[in-house]
Amino acid sequence: MPAHRLDPVALDHAFTVAARRAESCDLPFVILGVANAAGTIRVEAATAPTGDRRIGSDAVCLLASITKPIVATAALRLVEEGRLGLKAPLADWLPELATGDGRERITAWHVLSHTTGLDDEELEAPVREGIDRGELLARTLARPLVTAPGSAFRYATFTFELLALAMERATGRLLPELLKELVLDPLGMVDTVFDPRQERADRMAPVSMGAWDGTRLRSRENPLVAAAMRDRYTALRLAGGGLWSTAADLLRFGQAMLGGGELEGARILSPAFVDLATREVTIDGLGRASDRLEDEHYALGWGTRGHGHPGSARAFGHGGASGTRLWIDPERDLVVAYLSASWGMPSALIDETLFSVYAAAR
Repeated sequence: MPAHRLDPVALDHAFTVAARRAESCDLPFVILGVANAAGTIRVEAATAPTGDRRIGSDAVCLLASITKPIVATAALRLVEEGRLGLKAPLADWLPELATGDGRERITAWHVLSHTTGLDDEELEAPVREGIDRGELLARTLARPLVTAPGSAFRYATFTFELLALAMERATGRLLPELLKELVLDPLGMVDTVFDPRQERADRMAPVSMGAWDGTRLRSRENPLVAAAMRDRYTALRLAGGGLWSTAADLLRFGQAMLGGGELEGARILSPAFVDLATREVTIDGLGRASDRLEDEHYALGWGTRGHGHPGSARAFGHGGASGTRLWIDPERDLVVAYLSASWGMPSALIDETLFSVYAAAR
């Protein structure tokens, strides 16, 4: 069967669609990258004319929840190596969960599939309160069950702190070290870090903290306030949403997943575990909503194709609240990275560009 290709003219249109949102000041900037198994096809950035500075295609952007599949990959690597149990109670490493109220049953599988039974809190709350990482962990460890583990899908970010802490205690290594060892260094993801404020400060993209009316950014906070919020957020080093990265790094990660866990001779997961990570678990009503277009479609650390999506049955990816998305489609030989650093922007703005990329597939 011939390999899929992207029509150059149609792909031009997809990049125009992305750039138009910045040029019309709907977004402060947009970076779009497209790759396939053979390599990077195209990466471009567009900046709003009202921007304080031009954002380049190598800008380091807050990924937010795209952090989850990167952490999930490291966790599954530890499972492959026998250093972490996917179905073993996290209480084996976190005795704080062994309180007899059902939390002792929570496993890594529950965290990765968002079925721990623990409720989340508003992501911005710890930032506004100015709490440190120690307080964040204490809060997370003390959260009560809302439903029995495994019985309901409830998307959560802070539960990833439980998984990260278990990974650290199981290995005696801190999460940033584990990510570098198991994922980032093997793939050459040189700009993916929890805190870019020192060595990459000149390429850090500002995070727009304004409010959305569903279409465009109405207003932005005072730049000094926004910078303070960004710094507080960055200091929390959230396992479910704290990484910063570039389009180039994300495309490499996507290419590795496209290649069954391998890129340029470096393997981060076996094909069997890539299949496990990207196999939908929100089935048999687990992710069903009253409006079927709102059904949840999730695997282990990755989202899967929902209703009304042009992706193939094997497509998977993840987005972030900071206006980011990484999308991989093995059947279409396609990786797409989208970065905008606009907190809370409607996902439809990303969909319009992603769908335009799919329209270029031949």
